[in-house]
Amino acid sequence: MVSVVRPIAYAFAALLLLLAASMATTGSPGRAVLLVLAAVAVSPALGHVVQRRGGQGRAILRRAAIIIAALGAFGFITASNSRDSIYASQEIRDRFHAMYREKLADWPAPYVSVSAATDYGNVHVLVSGPTDGPPMLLLHASGVGSWSWYHNIGALSGPYRTYAIDLIGDAGLSEYDTLRHRMKNGRDQAEHYRAIMDHFGIDRAVVVGASEGGFIATYLALHHPERVSRMILLGPMGYSGAVGAIVRITLTQMFPFRWLQDATFRWAFSNDEGLRTEYAQWFPLLMEGVFPQKVAPLPFSAEERQRVTVPTMFVFGMRDNLVGDVEKARALVQDMPDVTVETVEAGHLMDGEVPETIDRLILEFAARDRR
Repeated sequence: MVSVVRPIAYAFAALLLLLAASMATTGSPGRAVLLVLAAVAVSPALGHVVQRRGGQGRAILRRAAIIIAALGAFGFITASNSRDSIYASQEIRDRFHAMYREKLADWPAPYVSVSAATDYGNVHVLVSGPTDGPPMLLLHASGVGSWSWYHNIGALSGPYRTYAIDLIGDAGLSEYDTLRHRMKNGRDQAEHYRAIMDHFGIDRAVVVGASEGGFIATYLALHHPERVSRMILLGPMGYSGAVGAIVRITLTQMFPFRWLQDATFRWAFSNDEGLRTEYAQWFPLLMEGVFPQKVAPLPFSAEERQRVTVPTMFVFGMRDNLVGDVEKARALVQDMPDVTVETVEAGHLMDGEVPETIDRLILEFAARDRR
C-alpha cells in the first residue's frame, strides 16, 4: 500500500508546489507560502489516512485527488499570468480581437456592438433582433466568445431581442480594468449580470447559458430570480463533470503540442469536423496565450439547486465528456423545483453541432410564458 500511496502523494505535492511557484511570480506570496506548507504536509497525511482506514481511506484519497487536482489545475490556469491582463502579450490580445471581428463577418443577423461600462471593466455585447422583442441573454461557453452563437442567432433573434455577452475575464472583447479588482464568487457574478441588465433597461429576461455560461446563469437565478423568466442550460458546469477536463486542459496549456491540442478539443468539446475547423486557429492560441480570470465552476450543493425556483431546462449531450454520464446528470437535477431535462446526440458544443435541434428546444421552452 505504501508503495502506491507515496507516488500519488508526491504527485499532489508537486502540483501544489507548481501552483505555489506560479502564485509567487504573480504577486501572491502569502498564498504561495500556504501552498508550500500544504505540499510538505500532504504526503504523510495521505499515507496515514490510507494505512489507518483501509478501503474507506482509499475512497478519501480518491476524493482528495479530485479536489486537489481540480483546484490546482484551475489555479494554474487562472494564476499563471504575471501581467495585469489575461493575455500573455499585447500581440496575442490583438490577434484574438482580429479573429473575433473576422468571425462576426458570418453573423447571420443585423447587430449592434455595444460596450457596457461596469464596476469591473467594459463588457462587450452583441445585440440583435427586434427592439420590441422580449429580451434573451446569451452566455457563452468558456473560451469561445459570443461570436460562437452565430449558429443560433438567426433563429433566436427572430422573435427575441438577444444580448450575447462576452464573459469578462475570458478571451473576447470584454476586459477587466485591472485584475486586482475582479469577481471572486457567485454573488459577484450575479450582481455583475444584474448590472448589465440594468444598463440595457432589461427588467426580466430568458437566460440561455452554455457550459460556464450555465454556471453563471444559475447564480443570477439564485440571487435575482425576479430578473429571470426562464433559464435554459446547455451542458452547464456546476452540476457534474468538469474535473477531468480541467486537468486535461491544464496539461494542454503546459505542453502546447498541436496534436495534444487537437486531441483535447475533440475529447472536451466536439469531434465534429466543422467545429474543429472553425476553432482551428482560436483554440490553440487560447491554450498558448490566455490565462482566464474567472470564478471556479465548482459544483452547486443540493441546497443551492433546490433554491433555484426559476423554470429551468437542462440540455445534455450524449457525447459530452465534460458533463459525463447523462443519466447521472439527469438524476442529480431532479431535486430542483421546476426542471425539464432534454438530451441530444452531440458533444459539449451542442449549440454549434446540432443548432437546429438546440434552437427548437430553446424557442419552445422559452415560449411557454408567452402562450
